[in-house]
Amino acid sequence: MDSSTFTADQSRASAPPISAAVAQPRVDQPKWLREGLIIVGIWTLCTLVSVFNGAIHNSVSDTQPTDWRRLLTLNVLEWELMVPVTWLLVWLVRRWPIGPGHWQLAPHYAVILTLMGAIKSAIYFPLRQATYPLPHEYTLSGMIIKGLVYQLVELAAVLGVVQAIEYGRSLRQGQLRATQLEARLAQARLEILRSELQPHFLFNALHAISALMHRNVEAADEMITHLGDLLRLSLERKSVQEVPLREELAVLEPYLSIVRIRFGDRLSINVDVDQSLLEFKVPLFLLQPLVENAIRHGIARRAGAGRIEIRARALGDFVQITVFDDGAGLSQNAIREGIGLSNTKMRLEQLYGSAAELVLKGHPESGTEVLVTIPTSRAKAVEQPA
Repeated sequence: MDSSTFTADQSRASAPPISAAVAQPRVDQPKWLREGLIIVGIWTLCTLVSVFNGAIHNSVSDTQPTDWRRLLTLNVLEWELMVPVTWLLVWLVRRWPIGPGHWQLAPHYAVILTLMGAIKSAIYFPLRQATYPLPHEYTLSGMIIKGLVYQLVELAAVLGVVQAIEYGRSLRQGQLRATQLEARLAQARLEILRSELQPHFLFNALHAISALMHRNVEAADEMITHLGDLLRLSLERKSVQEVPLREELAVLEPYLSIVRIRFGDRLSINVDVDQSLLEFKVPLFLLQPLVENAIRHGIARRAGAGRIEIRARALGDFVQITVFDDGAGLSQNAIREGIGLSNTKMRLEQLYGSAAELVLKGHPESGTEVLVTIPTSRAKAVEQPA
């Protein structure tokens, strides 16, 4: 497959719009409504359990037939009054949480629980008297005082449960924020690595255009056009890190056009990619620095014609992309790795961890090849130790 079959226009036509990839957010119930239903459900369950427990107790004791109406009414009064109390405790704990650095709030909560217990008792017992009055030997004030101790224990238990739930929720939110921050930092590092490639490439391209301007103005003008296409593609995909290999080849085409104009018949470029890999995701602008490295350190340093080959093959759970040049080869005293290769290595590490690999192979006077190995799935990348 020859690289000339890929053009920037084809890439723009076939690439789906970025907005289409953004999932529409799911509309949830309001948070307060969902939590309110949970609180009501919990205390309703407690009411039903208490009702059936009382009925079982009456049936076992053989005292008298179960008065289901009385049993249900008294339990509803007792347990459903905890709904607004629990709601208020949730609000208080979220606003003024108890914990490390906030233990000074404990006395305040003791006062609050006492007031809430007294208010709940003052509401419960008059309603109890209005529905099923207590025997005459029980006074309302006495029952409120006796009930206050029970209310304090009950409210303290509820406060402990609410505090534990909110503490766990805060931990999960903290972990989520840390994960999101880590993802943002990784994205920022990738953007920095990509942005570092642009000035480096632009300087080299403008230098080539400047050199050609004095020999062939029309060719230099055509190079500027292709350079503009490449820069436009770069800006259009500013926040994109991975694209199908098909699109990466299309993005590479303007650069290859610049290279063909610069070297003319002295350079041949062959692209040999397995058709089944055209939709495989690769880092955007992966190939351009590799080809540039091959031209600058290989083809440009040898006399006569040169050849560059771009290949992609599947190797089990990985895809291997190769950029080969038959140029000057590697120097024995220096490794041919500049900004392009080093940044590409770091981008691969950021995207795939240690599952991806970039290897530079070659010998003096016998050409050089760069082998990039990428896992076929994110799961494979995650399995590898970072």
